[in-house]
Amino acid sequence: MPTLSAMFRLMDGYSTQLNKFITKTDIAATKVLGASKNTDRYNESLKKTELAASGASTGLTRLLGMVASVATVVKTMDMADTYTNTKARLDMITSSLEEQRDLQQDIFAAANRSRGSYTEMANATAKMRMLAGDAFGSNQEALGFTELLQKSLKVSGASQGEQDSAFLQLTQAMAAGKLQGDEFRSVMENAPMVANAIADYMGKSKGELKELSSEGAITADIIKNAIFSAADDINEKFDSMPMTFADTWSKIKNASTQAFGGVFEKLNS
Repeated sequence: MPTLSAMFRLMDGYSTQLNKFITKTDIAATKVLGASKNTDRYNESLKKTELAASGASTGLTRLLGMVASVATVVKTMDMADTYTNTKARLDMITSSLEEQRDLQQDIFAAANRSRGSYTEMANATAKMRMLAGDAFGSNQEALGFTELLQKSLKVSGASQGEQDSAFLQLTQAMAAGKLQGDEFRSVMENAPMVANAIADYMGKSKGELKELSSEGAITADIIKNAIFSAADDINEKFDSMPMTFADTWSKIKNASTQAFGGVFEKLNS
């Protein structure tokens, strides 16, 4: 039976190889299972980390939300204080609540026409009226002068700092009753339209203004009359200037201040 014997030997060899393969497969399966368990532990660790990170993120979000809320409250209170202080200055130059409210509405309108801030316009008008009251017959005249002055400074192309400096010097000159010294130099450098208006009104050249200022001849009345005399020219040049994003934003802030005026007063109370 050589054939059967050969067959049995072949089967034994195959079985041996099969058993080796099965053994190795079991070993590999065991390793895979172990790796799977390690992966499960790793995934579990990731989940815990994710939960911790999510909790930290939520806590941070809440903290940032609280900070933002506090910042909003502080900003609102600052706006309320600014509004209240500005209104208090207007109270100083008016004799009744009705007059104060009418003036406030006129200032909002003037600020929008000059593309400026209501707060700045109101404070400037009050300052001009209180410091240079003798030069103006009424609050409306002081407001009209302030509006034209603000427009002329914008047309001149001066920076905000230069505009503030020129306005301060002009206010001091109006309060002193004449334009001379440092006030005169500041106006000549930072407010050329105002200087031109004064020169045209007096019929003098800008070069001659220096000598006139040293003599104290450029009085508050001359400055006021010169600005009003140049009103058409100032308005024409101002209206020709394009509206900027900053101008639009100023109007939006003015509208917000006007709309929330009553709320600010209640908050202050």
